[in-house]
Amino acid sequence: MVRNQENYDQAVQLRERGFTLQEIARVCDVSKSTVSKWLKNNAISANITKQNKRRAGQENAKRLKLMQKARGVERATRYSESLKNAETEFKHYKTSTLFMAGLMLYSAHGDRQNASKVRFSSTDAQAHKIFIKFAKEYLGVDVGDIRLWLQLYQDQTESVCMKRWKKFTGLPYQQFYRTQFVQTNTKNALHYGVGNTIISRTVLQRKLLKWVDLAQKELAK
Repeated sequence: MVRNQENYDQAVQLRERGFTLQEIARVCDVSKSTVSKWLKNNAISANITKQNKRRAGQENAKRLKLMQKARGVERATRYSESLKNAETEFKHYKTSTLFMAGLMLYSAHGDRQNASKVRFSSTDAQAHKIFIKFAKEYLGVDVGDIRLWLQLYQDQTESVCMKRWKKFTGLPYQQFYRTQFVQTNTKNALHYGVGNTIISRTVLQRKLLKWVDLAQKELAK
């Protein structure tokens, strides 16, 4: 038995018009749980619940689409500004030996196909040391954001190789990705494997590729 029939009748009418339980509770000045009990066995209310859930899902999908569009525009703007800044920065940095060395190293050993991350691959630990120094100095990368993973042959000792790469790069072991082993028993001359320095920043990869392009044009004059 409902204590306040008038409130109950009003709740049913509001529900039939598509009001949510929370909205009805506010109008009737009762708790949401009370409204839920009133309408528990109401067939129309059950149907309204389904409609509201479907409508909420559609609205959420629309909001998500709009958010993704806004983020896409924001990213495009950020990338465009970054490339413009890269041209100005190049003019100031191009006289630096470290700057040009870093660009030439990446031109020769960097991944220029992946648009989302900087990846420098080489067997030369010294080259990685120079590239990391370049990344910190000119890309503004914090050393904690740099990762390294090794590619080794089966006959190589992982701990020995990791120790050498740690010594040259200065990166702690917790910033090493899991080592990948090439499945072969062939002896090889790559005593310490192939190192891959990784920086997962799309905007920095685009800036770096722009600098490499400008450097190549500058040196080809």
